[in-house]
Amino acid sequence: MRDVEYALVDAASFDRIPTPARPGARCQTCDYWERLDGTRETAETATARELKLARLLAGTRLAGAYGMLASRTDAAGDDATVGWAQFGPISAYPRAQSIRDRYPELPDSPAPWVVTCLQVPPDAEDREAIGAGLLAAVCAELDRRGITAVEAYPEGVPDAWVPSPGPAALYRAGGFEQVAGDERYPVMRRELAGTEEVGWGDLLDRARPPDEGDDWPLPLPSGPSDDDLFRLPERPKRPNPFGDD
Repeated sequence: MRDVEYALVDAASFDRIPTPARPGARCQTCDYWERLDGTRETAETATARELKLARLLAGTRLAGAYGMLASRTDAAGDDATVGWAQFGPISAYPRAQSIRDRYPELPDSPAPWVVTCLQVPPDAEDREAIGAGLLAAVCAELDRRGITAVEAYPEGVPDAWVPSPGPAALYRAGGFEQVAGDERYPVMRRELAGTEEVGWGDLLDRARPPDEGDDWPLPLPSGPSDDDLFRLPERPKRPNPFGDD
């Protein structure tokens, strides 16, 4: 298998997200995981595409986007996209939260991040190997962000690639364990080390206003003012035994 490269999605690569296995679905407009009444069907409107892109890039200014592409050079020498993964904090995906709520035995803390989509086109060479590498790259990225638990909710169906999370077998091979559910609806979970390469300094730097300028960083006050809420009381004067004269 030729070398595969992995990169977080951005505005320039958004249109390169490959078509998923489910017929009629389109990742660029899908809101299945973001809404309880969401759909995977194609919605060819500018608003739907802009909203999906905004959701994927919601964490960019802090730790990184919520999607990753796998690509490699094809036989013709062109850069071809061969895989796609969507992930993020469970708070970003209400449908994932509703699935998880069915299993009270799952730990509440720390709140996991979830891999909602793991897709490799059926015509890709070494489909399973690409999927395994993509999942490993996603877990390494989450570990870098300091995430300590990641879950996925695949489905046990004849064509395991049709549900968006991809085959449960890939998660088992990638260090995930089935911690709840059954073979039809397994809950897969992996504990991460949480190396936290993204520290407070990085988060503050990435959270600065887009226009920056003199307003960033915020200037520190030069000293106490009349508006201070907390001030030491004035020191009482000792009486002069010789009088004030």
